[in-house]
Amino acid sequence: MTEPWWERAEAAERLGDREAAIALVAARAECYSADSGAHGDHLWHMDLPARAGRLPDLTERALTDVHARRGLDRSHEASPHGSG
Repeated sequence: MTEPWWERAEAAERLGDREAAIALVAARAECYSADSGAHGDHLWHMDLPARAGRLPDLTERALTDVHARRGLDRSHEASPHGSG
């Protein structure tokens, strides 16, 4: 039996394979979905690049996605060079 996708994503993230984690989560993520699970996956999907330090990806998404924008803001605040 294959483990659920979210367990594979969590395992990939733990192992440092953020690319795999992002791909697994992205397939189910949906911003402002009526399905709370899909919306939660979207929030996770926006958090992964922030934690991976992939600010160019997050910056591109932030142009149209408020959750990416918030993640980008948090990344800047957490940065030693940030304003926070």
